[in-house]
Amino acid sequence: MKFNYAVFDLDMTLIDSITPLMVSANMVAEEFGLPKVTYEAVYQAEISVPNCTFQSLWQDLWGHYDPKWYEAYADHMTDTEYLSMELYPGGRETLEALHGMGIPIGMASNRDYPKKALKAMGVDHLFGTVVGVLDVERSKPAPDMIIKAIELMKAPAEETLYVCDSKGDLIAAAGAGVKAFSVTTGGHSAEELLSLGAWKAGDKLNEILEFFK
Repeated sequence: MKFNYAVFDLDMTLIDSITPLMVSANMVAEEFGLPKVTYEAVYQAEISVPNCTFQSLWQDLWGHYDPKWYEAYADHMTDTEYLSMELYPGGRETLEALHGMGIPIGMASNRDYPKKALKAMGVDHLFGTVVGVLDVERSKPAPDMIIKAIELMKAPAEETLYVCDSKGDLIAAAGAGVKAFSVTTGGHSAEELLSLGAWKAGDKLNEILEFFK
């Protein structure tokens, strides 16, 4: 089966979100006298909570939450967090290959401002359509943002592949009527992802290239 359109999730699909979250958490820790956190601690907290927010993440890491932490983060920590973002190995090459093939590329992400992350990594020009959580009424696992993305792309659902990593993504893809290729970088094995409804699953992003015309 071949596809003519691609829509991507962002966190844990295209980028390793744990490093930026660790960076921001440790900036908060330094400013407010909290214990520093490790990559592994952030990873375990992130994958254990569906649609993890800063509040739920920091609550898990430190056992409580203070709104002043987020005020400080939003005021002067976000630029440093964005600078720590990196695409997974092969991510840039995969996006550029799709672009070179003439495949329209979109994004459906539960981030408020996914365009900022794409711009920070220098790949924003490869995406014709970017939909974030502020653009729809319901975030994933509701299908709203995938539906909006393919509508903006004028992409038939049956010709669109959604590239993602989590159970919530797969529920959203099913609701939107698109097939999903799910990568194992979100903490699930390929077997688990297939059992959760993925059309295909794999370890690397470039595995999707064979599915495009």
